[in-house]
Amino acid sequence: MNKKTIPTLGVASCIGGPSYTCSTGPAVLNSSEYSSVLSNVDLQWESLLEVSNENKNSLNILKKQSHVISQFTQEQFEEEKPFLVLGGDHSIAIGTWAGIMNQLPPNSTFALIWIDAHMDAHTLDSSPSGNLHGMPVSVLLGEAEFELQNCYPSQRCIDGRDLYLFGIRSYEAEELVLLSKNKVNVFDTVRIEKDGGTRKVLEELTNTISRCYDYYAISLDLDAIDPLDAPGVETRENTGLSAKNLLNAFNDIDFGNKFIGLEIAEFDPDNDMQQKTEKLVYEIINSICK
Repeated sequence: MNKKTIPTLGVASCIGGPSYTCSTGPAVLNSSEYSSVLSNVDLQWESLLEVSNENKNSLNILKKQSHVISQFTQEQFEEEKPFLVLGGDHSIAIGTWAGIMNQLPPNSTFALIWIDAHMDAHTLDSSPSGNLHGMPVSVLLGEAEFELQNCYPSQRCIDGRDLYLFGIRSYEAEELVLLSKNKVNVFDTVRIEKDGGTRKVLEELTNTISRCYDYYAISLDLDAIDPLDAPGVETRENTGLSAKNLLNAFNDIDFGNKFIGLEIAEFDPDNDMQQKTEKLVYEIINSICK
């Protein structure tokens, strides 16, 4: 059986968070022994996008980074090639999904499943830390201040009703207000457990989205996963989604031709233990890109 080739962009950047080592994640993954886990696909790596991390939370660097990433995803979508973007901190999402919104046919529908422990919906004014990796959702919704929104290389934003946050367990009140205002769909860990658990809820959600939209994609922040299963992340939160249940869900789902791409963010090799997270990244890729 011929393997599918997946164009892959590694973004060696951690400008948007406190870590100086999550930028090394893509290079570690590129040379990882666990690439042998891939049974269905071959990753076609682009040249690594290396971003200076000296000026933390620089809007100028964020703007340049987002532009380059958006060009990559826009080109893959135009050529109807499913893509993979590997970070780096989650500020990369500003570029990844801007490229899709730029190329999306005018009358088509697109849904983004955002799997994360955090809402990432702060603005420059509301953020207690000032870290840009906590702000991409506000930018994708078009709700950020001008100077931050100006880093988003698209004129078209995501409608909140087409954004599905999954695995949420850590957020501030200002983020919840912004998401509620935009009618974003939020599946926090309490709701997920109440409705039957990760495997059941994610499978039902994805199947519904695949029926109701023309295109859809996943942005996965590894801190959504229980740190016992994925210790190698930039910002750990207690408990979280079981890696086993998440993989079982991905394996069960028929993603189909409407699935256009996957983004995985916040892998920090310096925080990993026995390469658990490194291996898990490849298991996730293999279970989705089948």
